[in-house]
Amino acid sequence: MPSIQTPRAAFGRPVGERHLRYDQVLGYFQTLARESDRVTLESAGVSHQGREQIAAVITSPRNHAKLDEILARRALVVEGKAVAGPTVVWLAYSIHGDEASGLHAGTLFAYYLAASRSEEVARWLEEMVILITPSQNPDGNDRFANWVNGFTGTRLNGSSWHREHFQAWPSGRVNHFLADLNRDWLYMRHPESRGRVALYQRWQPHVVGDFHEMGHNSSYFFQPGVPSRTHPLTPSQNQSLTSALGHYHAEALDALGQPYFSRESFDDFYYGKGSTYPDINGGVGILFEQATVRGHLRETEFGPRTFAEAIRNQLATSFSTVRGSFEQQKALQQYQRQFFARSLERGRDRGGSGLLVGAEGDSGRLQALVEILEGHGIHYGYLTRPLTAQKRQFAAGSLYIPFDQGRYALMEALFDKRTQFEDNTFYDVSAFAVDLAFDLKVATAKRQPPLTDRQPTLAPASAERALAWVLPWSDRRSPAVLQSLLDRGIQVRFGELASRLHGEEGELQLAPGSLVISGRQPGVEQALQAVRDRFGLEPKAVTRGQALSGPDLGSRTFRSVNRVKPMILVGRNVSQYEVGQLWHYLDQQLGVAPTLIDGEYAERVPMEEFTHLFLVDGRYRSLTPALSSRIQDFVRQGGVLVAWQGGAREVAEWDLVPVEIQGREELGREFEEHPIQFAERHQEDARRTIGGAIVAWELDVSHPLAFGLGPTLPMMKNREMVLEARGGMVVGRYARQPLLSGFMAPEYRQSLSSQGSAVVARSGQGAVVLLADNPLFRNFWLGGERLVANTLYLVPSLH
Repeated sequence: MPSIQTPRAAFGRPVGERHLRYDQVLGYFQTLARESDRVTLESAGVSHQGREQIAAVITSPRNHAKLDEILARRALVVEGKAVAGPTVVWLAYSIHGDEASGLHAGTLFAYYLAASRSEEVARWLEEMVILITPSQNPDGNDRFANWVNGFTGTRLNGSSWHREHFQAWPSGRVNHFLADLNRDWLYMRHPESRGRVALYQRWQPHVVGDFHEMGHNSSYFFQPGVPSRTHPLTPSQNQSLTSALGHYHAEALDALGQPYFSRESFDDFYYGKGSTYPDINGGVGILFEQATVRGHLRETEFGPRTFAEAIRNQLATSFSTVRGSFEQQKALQQYQRQFFARSLERGRDRGGSGLLVGAEGDSGRLQALVEILEGHGIHYGYLTRPLTAQKRQFAAGSLYIPFDQGRYALMEALFDKRTQFEDNTFYDVSAFAVDLAFDLKVATAKRQPPLTDRQPTLAPASAERALAWVLPWSDRRSPAVLQSLLDRGIQVRFGELASRLHGEEGELQLAPGSLVISGRQPGVEQALQAVRDRFGLEPKAVTRGQALSGPDLGSRTFRSVNRVKPMILVGRNVSQYEVGQLWHYLDQQLGVAPTLIDGEYAERVPMEEFTHLFLVDGRYRSLTPALSSRIQDFVRQGGVLVAWQGGAREVAEWDLVPVEIQGREELGREFEEHPIQFAERHQEDARRTIGGAIVAWELDVSHPLAFGLGPTLPMMKNREMVLEARGGMVVGRYARQPLLSGFMAPEYRQSLSSQGSAVVARSGQGAVVLLADNPLFRNFWLGGERLVANTLYLVPSLH
């Protein structure tokens, strides 16, 4: 169709000659929507930086005229019903912003579908709806495009040592808060993910193409991947269809003379990725990996590789995905219908009627789970009265999730726990159960209890003035409440010990860590009303200062909480993911603005102006002796140093605290050395790797680091390390039988048993908190958030 503007005309040069910014691509898709009656645009959410993530809906004009009818039918798919209508294929590109060949290929393919006059395309669009998302990470895409274009001259330089190929920290792979969005499909901690999942659930695609890049010395990969590393909940027919579509990809790449591989390296296990999320939702997800150029030209083992060549390959498999899906329509539609019918049947056949899910005094974590359930379209309700099941108590307001629903398979995956696997090698984590991540209790209900579709609300307190007001520290929202009160200049204390106080409605039980707000300070009534309105928490009035038991209200064991001013050491050799997770928690959950300090200028920073320094996972190779000395002085003069994983290893090498790290070499002594064949070396290395398993910490709940937590805390473990303390307080230890879910070699289970996981040590006027694991793993490990909040607000008051 000559009336439709070509990409070359729109961008002023051939696609691939320079990297496109996202605004250029978005503008071109808007042009296609204006000029073609085959294209409309849907919003798929807005990024942290305000860039709109779009999906082009490409189909025939006749189908466009009845899109509402088509979408209404797609909504019936999850009920296991036979649904007439077009096959839906979603091509999702560049979720990692520096894997830009997908964004450019998607732009070219969208033009071809909009403008082509071929009979084949006409047949496709009559019988299919093709969704194209050019970038699933627009913030990262622009960070990368500006970088590589800024180091490209008129003559291309293919040296792998050229600055173009060495991105600054952070890289374009991640979003604004430095998250890997391709690990966020299940838990949706970021707006890009919430918009993406909403798009998926609205359209229920039959096939999803997930386009990525890998190392520059590779060739090209398409799934099915390693057969033995598919999640057991994925039906075998899914893999058969993936293999059937693979023949079309092979044919397309063979025609180009492009080498490829298929049944190696990558897997289909963790459902939080773009190529596996469809597999537990009745679709077929396909991962594509193109050898990266990370710029415009790259010398590789295969010879010079250009960005245009990478785009060409991604474009070829875009064609093959649509062509294969068109020719396999009947099988794909039948599979999707059978998937949801089987999901309903399995839910109805499972013992009991549904899951009960509760949180000890923390409706905040329950509401976080509700947001996930709603995002995925999983049905739930709230208990109207307390209930006991499997010897566990569930309060009114706990959740009930019925088994009898079409998305039972997805629900089952969210709560799945297993420790035995056919193959012990994992591309990502081997466990991801939501009840362990959120530290929730779960039981099976025999029959459906009385429910309401709204969370029960607490009756407001009637006292207009009180001697004091108290809030429990156990609620996920309490640290944010505390920060909001401190920002208003309200003085807050917390209880070091348990106590029983007189309340307006009777006895008040205060657990250690409970917040106490004096009623005799200016502005307190307005501040507490803001707490009710913004956070949904109801402070309880204290009417007498003398305790029924435990410390009186004026006791010195009620400690003052001071305002915090944390800094995070960032930069090269520091994990951008974990910096982002900490930054996201402080900024988005607590309302704290941390200062991100690059190691290049950290020696000049007046550290005495800050209260905390965080060292997350990293190698810290650039940490100079002068900077480490300044950090130690910061602690001795009253600062709090918090470090985990690689950061803890770095601190342990100083003379600041009497702690040693036992790492892979020391923990691996439990492994019995035995001869292996050369071909077995990768399996043996995988067996000796803790890539992501859920373990149990046992906590000293009398220590402020553990206030608000129970005696056992599930944690994600993805590093082979424990803490061996010769002094200080060992607040956390691994349980004698540490493994809760996922793969961990028996030798590691033995060597972790009862070893230290969290240590707090005094140093001068300050304190050092060392953790063996990341308490904020991917920002969905809500159970560990309290450890960070406690280091911020409670630990300093007792040191």
